[in-house]
Amino acid sequence: MNTSKNLVGKLESVLEKQITLLTDLYACQKRMYESVLVRDWEQLQKELAVSAGMAETFKHLDDSRLAVLRDIAPHIEVENGFYRVTALLGEADKTVINSRYREMKRLLLLSKSENDVFTTYITNAKTLLAGMLDTVISGRKSKIYTRNGALASTNVESVVLNRSF
Repeated sequence: MNTSKNLVGKLESVLEKQITLLTDLYACQKRMYESVLVRDWEQLQKELAVSAGMAETFKHLDDSRLAVLRDIAPHIEVENGFYRVTALLGEADKTVINSRYREMKRLLLLSKSENDVFTTYITNAKTLLAGMLDTVISGRKSKIYTRNGALASTNVESVVLNRSF
């Protein structure tokens, strides 16, 4: 019985850590979105590094959660049977663990939605800029000019746009 309580405590601890991590990841995603809106590319790079670290940590926590579930119920396929495992627990433990799990899943869905919104924004901005460049470059018969009006070399690899676009 004591071992079962320890496993339930470990499971609750892992779920709490996942909830905290997902809350922090959601805040990081918001900061990434804001940094793109204000064109702060250095901040975006920092936030991308932070989010990559959080994703790695979440994967380790998820592996830990699955390991604890396997310890609780070795005969159940834990990858898709979370609620079947928690059905084996006492009523009080089951209620707490299931509520933590639902909160973790809610935050995971929220984070995924934020990521989808961010991806859509980036895709739309890319399409808009590509269309603008096609219009500008085709209007100049595929020639690009320098700031002084001289014809630029044809192998221009980088184009910097004014923020007024």
